[in-house]
Amino acid sequence: MLSLKDSLAVLRKTNALLDGHFVLSSGLHSSKYIQCAKLLSYPHLSNKICISLSKKN
Repeated sequence: MLSLKDSLAVLRKTNALLDGHFVLSSGLHSSKYIQCAKLLSYPHLSNKICISLSKKN
């Protein structure tokens, strides 16, 4: 399972983790956003994230 630090490193490496001001579809605001399409364009890295997420309770 990837640590938080390793997961963030993967998201930054793939440019999937965006910083700024985002209004989510729920109406909530966030300073971070994960653009899944960017992550999924790197299958070997997205596989690591997906496996790690599936192992979390």
